[in-house]
Amino acid sequence: MKKHLTIAGIGIVVLVLAFFTWQHFTQTPSQPHVIQDTKSNIAGNYLGSDYKGNYVWGGAMNLAWNELNENILKEKLQLNTDDKIALEMASKLNNAPFSKSDLDEESYYIKSGYGQSTVDEINRESKKKFPSKSFGDLEMNLAPRDIISYAYFLKEVEYETKFEKDTALFNGQKVKGFIADNKAQRENVKIIKYENDDKFIIKLQLKDKSDELILAKGYDMKNPQDIVNEINTNNKQYLSTIGESDRFKAPKLHLDHHRDYVELINKYLANKGFETYFIAQMFENIKFDMDEKGARVENEAVIVKTESAMMEPEKPKNFILDKPYWVVMKRADSQNPYFILGVNNVELMEVE
Repeated sequence: MKKHLTIAGIGIVVLVLAFFTWQHFTQTPSQPHVIQDTKSNIAGNYLGSDYKGNYVWGGAMNLAWNELNENILKEKLQLNTDDKIALEMASKLNNAPFSKSDLDEESYYIKSGYGQSTVDEINRESKKKFPSKSFGDLEMNLAPRDIISYAYFLKEVEYETKFEKDTALFNGQKVKGFIADNKAQRENVKIIKYENDDKFIIKLQLKDKSDELILAKGYDMKNPQDIVNEINTNNKQYLSTIGESDRFKAPKLHLDHHRDYVELINKYLANKGFETYFIAQMFENIKFDMDEKGARVENEAVIVKTESAMMEPEKPKNFILDKPYWVVMKRADSQNPYFILGVNNVELMEVE
């Protein structure tokens, strides 16, 4: 008798400057689901996907996959297929640099197991740990030997100071955005690296210093690993803020993305004892919102300022995100991001 393997994970990151959700779970026949091919990008260490010409990667699927390997299979998942793309994707998931060690324990819930009792436990336990979770209960009817692996991820951060709304330009089109218009707002913007107005990396200061929100313009938009390496090389403990004559402006972003891992669906396992299992469904939803506002959760912050020596006035720098750029979110004590977004066009923006 054939049995099926369900890989499930919900990951949510919520920011009022940015709001993300990751959701992976199998649909039962009572929950019809139309599979969509979202053009996986398997370059580098990240299994990103395409959303209307923009690159999207979230770390929740890695959590669900690792949980399946560690708790159920007791080894790395192996596929019974000659499909080279499926094998490469499984290899990248098996050897991904991102894991739950790159997160704080308070921000995730992970569970795997067999049958409907596991689904019921997931619904009960995830809601208890995260009362504000926006996803409803999983509605599934799993057979006793069906397998589910599930991960839920919630992250809330906020700017130290709210920015001002303003009109921005991106690729020559007017879109809604926000700017740093006063001293306190400019102190939100830390310079990681500046080469010129068309190539720079900045960090938006958050109240909770344990998370980082980084923006990078002018770098290769086809290889997220390159920008991650560049950030890790240059992201120092003490960074200067933009100056009084410098300008910062960014578009508001909104992403609501569904992804099916079509390359892996219906593939059978080759692991001993699990040869009759196949991946029935494997998908995720990612939502991300970034604007001028702060987050829903208040956190006490400590601001450290250093005294600077008197210098000759510098030419004003423009940190204007008007061309393709990267959005990277990570823990301050980790080199591995939990979210990467490559912004290439206005599909994520509100055109005026």
